[in-house]
Amino acid sequence: MSDYLEMTQEEQIEHLQEFAHDVLIQYGITALEMECINHAFNSTFKFLGSDGVHYAMRISTNSRKWPEHIWAEVQWLLELKRDGSITAPVPILNLQGEPFSNHYFFYQGGNLDVVIYPWLEGEVVEDDPTDEQLFELGREMAIMHKLSKEWKPEGYANFLPIDKPLMVKRDNLFVYEHDEISLSQYELLREINQRSEKLFETLRERAEPQLIHADLHFDNIIWNEGKMTILDFDDAGIGFPLQDLAITFFYLRKDREREKHVLAGYQSVAPLPEFTEEELELLIANRSLVLINYLFETTTADDLLMIPGYLEKTERRMRHYLETGQFALLD
Repeated sequence: MSDYLEMTQEEQIEHLQEFAHDVLIQYGITALEMECINHAFNSTFKFLGSDGVHYAMRISTNSRKWPEHIWAEVQWLLELKRDGSITAPVPILNLQGEPFSNHYFFYQGGNLDVVIYPWLEGEVVEDDPTDEQLFELGREMAIMHKLSKEWKPEGYANFLPIDKPLMVKRDNLFVYEHDEISLSQYELLREINQRSEKLFETLRERAEPQLIHADLHFDNIIWNEGKMTILDFDDAGIGFPLQDLAITFFYLRKDREREKHVLAGYQSVAPLPEFTEEELELLIANRSLVLINYLFETTTADDLLMIPGYLEKTERRMRHYLETGQFALLD
């Protein structure tokens, strides 16, 4: 693992591409062409298979989910397909009839989970969504919340609980202190964490946690001829609908007017979750805590390089939030 952490982004991608070709043996497919389209929390390769079909392969380079969590994710995608209200990718099966594979990656010294989807046409929306796209994201978020409220995966499949400040199981910030984080930065991180802990206690008293997407932003949205496709259910877990709204707003916060269109789309399907303005702002600020926590377990070269700068940026954002009560996406 230490050798992998010292590699450049390009070197990591090169080794992962070799790994991707090896994985395809489990699917009976040969890749005629392959390119990396994302190397961050997960790594995604687009490839043309020997069957003439284009696919996307998601390699869980940083995510450490158990098989029961991936099975739950697949069951949820199949439920969305059955219902037909939401367009989302459904994995193809390997030669063993399973919707994911597990393969040894020498450079990380362990097995990585791999899921392959048919390639979906369209453009990733990214940073400049239209009012129509904002409304549609809110509408589809509400549809998913309605569908997931009573839905449960079958068998041994289950989702991780994410109704807590760091969302994931592993605390990479407070179990022991990192030299890279200054005392003043730790003071801010602990303040946000403590406030968030109290907020989640309040949310649990108010409602039962349920399945949410937990990463709904426009880098995970494909738009094709007026139709939306939602990607990347890797973070999905048992939390609160308000978390989904807060996560979406975090990425939109440079223009708060855009949030109104998301809320309008949500309300076209269902009432908004109960919340105060203070609660929503804290959940938006808490997203910074989640992202910092991720950076201190990532193995991705470019993400490791961004830690010092991102800590400084996060400090500015958290100070502004604590002084004003409003979260701003300050650079």
